[in-house]
Amino acid sequence: MTSRFEELFSPDRLRQNWQSSLAPAVSAPPQNAANLSIHEQYLQLQRLVVEKFPDADKLSVIFQNLTTEIEATFGTDVTVPADDKQKQTIVRMLEELEELLSAMELPRWGSQ
Repeated sequence: MTSRFEELFSPDRLRQNWQSSLAPAVSAPPQNAANLSIHEQYLQLQRLVVEKFPDADKLSVIFQNLTTEIEATFGTDVTVPADDKQKQTIVRMLEELEELLSAMELPRWGSQ
């Protein structure tokens, strides 16, 4: 039994296994991972708006513009971080969306 262990764990055999191991997996660059997270959160925002507001289709132009800006700033192929001006543009668009959603809720508050 000892010879079997010696054979399995011999330096020559282990060296062969190490040399023939699979190529290391290529991980996403940190910026791409952050951008993917932003896209996931944005899709979740869209889903929640559609769930809460049956007339969310009125916001289609706002979402189209926001989607375009997010793709340009945080696209999955973008390798450099967004600058402050790009971020502020998106923040301003999100604030505008928030105001519109609040206005869409006003009739609901009045009927309660």
